[in-house]
Amino acid sequence: GKYLTPDADRSIRNLYTLHSSVLVHSGGVHGGHYYAFIRPTLSDQWYKFDDERVTKEDTKKALEEQYGGEEELPQVNPGFNNTPFKFTKYSNAYMLVYIRESDKEKIMCNVDEKDIAEHLRIRLKKEQEEKEHKKKEKAEAHLYTIIKVARDEDLKEQIGKNIYFDLVDHEKVRNFRIQKQLPFNSFKEEVAKEYG
Repeated sequence: GKYLTPDADRSIRNLYTLHSSVLVHSGGVHGGHYYAFIRPTLSDQWYKFDDERVTKEDTKKALEEQYGGEEELPQVNPGFNNTPFKFTKYSNAYMLVYIRESDKEKIMCNVDEKDIAEHLRIRLKKEQEEKEHKKKEKAEAHLYTIIKVARDEDLKEQIGKNIYFDLVDHEKVRNFRIQKQLPFNSFKEEVAKEYG
């Protein structure tokens, strides 16, 4: 790499710090689960990314507790039994990301919107809008109801097909999501517009 070339600056110390992330495998050789501890800034705050769940973790949890082996549980009643209870830990650090000390300010810098590729900005904006739309729908769900409208054509479709229950195929009839307070005449107008 660039640090090993003959013209590399030898005055800069090659000291690396386990700084930005640890990928952990929890389980045995035949299966398990992966999660990651990531420190996105120069602070000591680590975050655990376990599928869709993100939690704050301290340095001890992120680094010291990911080496497998055995661990002793603290004794609840030391006088009762002098033998400490040991259990095997199945979490092992699988991939570690180090940062060269002299480059950490440059690597762990703040990321502005201009630093993100345009296609990612568009995608993230779209995802955020969809998330907000779903949140709004959920918050307003109690104000709406679903009405299914079956026409003569829907009844004819169903009759004579060796089907012995239901007058219509409920999956195929048109659904209308309407406000519960909508007057019936307004609903009829909406149906008329839909079917012409």
